[in-house]
Amino acid sequence: MTDEQFKDGIRYAEDNFMNNRAPHLHVDKKLIKENFDLTGKKILDFGSGMGGMSLWYATNWDCEVHGIDIDAHHVTIANEVKKKHNINNVTFEVRNVLDTPLTEKYDYIFLNDVAEHIAYPILEPILQQLADSVSETGRVFVTYPPWKSPYASHVQHVTGIPWCQFLPDAILLPMIERNNLPLVGEEESTLLDSYHGLNHLTHKKLIPLVRKAGLEVDFRKSHCILNKLGPLKNTNIRMWPLDYLITKEFLLLKRGNAKSEGKRGGLRVAASF
Repeated sequence: MTDEQFKDGIRYAEDNFMNNRAPHLHVDKKLIKENFDLTGKKILDFGSGMGGMSLWYATNWDCEVHGIDIDAHHVTIANEVKKKHNINNVTFEVRNVLDTPLTEKYDYIFLNDVAEHIAYPILEPILQQLADSVSETGRVFVTYPPWKSPYASHVQHVTGIPWCQFLPDAILLPMIERNNLPLVGEEESTLLDSYHGLNHLTHKKLIPLVRKAGLEVDFRKSHCILNKLGPLKNTNIRMWPLDYLITKEFLLLKRGNAKSEGKRGGLRVAASF
C-alpha cells in the first residue's frame, strides 16, 4: 500500500463514517437509525472493510463493536481512523472465520455491502457461523446490491454504463482494463480484481443458504430508484421488469424460532422497513 493509497483510504473511511449521505451507505444508515437501538448491545461488523460503519455504530450508540475483515490493509486504515478520532468502544481484527471460527455471541451482526463479495461456495459456511454467533433474540442485517441492480457491477463509475455487467465479457473487460484503478486492498488490489470477485448475488440465490444456516427472514426491504418518487417512497417494487431498478436489498434475519425483542430489547421495526 502506497502513501497515496493510505491517504485515499483514510478519506474514504472517514466519509463512510462521518457522512450520513455517503453514496452507497445513506439508505443503510437511515434504515438502521429508524429501526435499531444499539445501546448496550454487542455488535459484529462482519467484513468491516476500512471501518466506516463500525465507527458509525460506535459513535451513534453506547455499544461494543467488533469489526473483522480478511484484508490487512483495510484493518490498518480502520485502526488509524479509530486512533485519529479517539474512539474506544470499537476493535478491529484481521480474521478469516473459516480459519479462525467465531466463538462469541453478538446481539447484532451487520454485513453492509459484503455478501456480494464472498465466493458463493463459502457463503454458506459463513452464514452458518453467523447463525451460531447471533444471540437467541439477536438479528443479522444483510445489505447488498442485487445482480440486476444498475450499480451491481461496482465498475459503472468508470464505464459510464449502468447495468454494464450484462455486456459480453469481450466488451466489458477491456473497458474495465482501460480504466483499471488500484484499490486500497490486499485481497482485491485493482478494480478488475473487484469485478472478478463478485458472486452475482440475488435474493433467489441467497435465501436457500439463509435457510440452510438455520436463519429465516424477519423483514425484507428492496430499495428501488422509483422510491425517490414521493407516493412510492415506502413501496417494495420487485415485479419484472422493474426489479432491474432495485439498487439494494436489505434483509433482517433471525434464528429459526427466535424470540422477539420488541422496542425494549433494542429492535424497532418501522413500517417503512
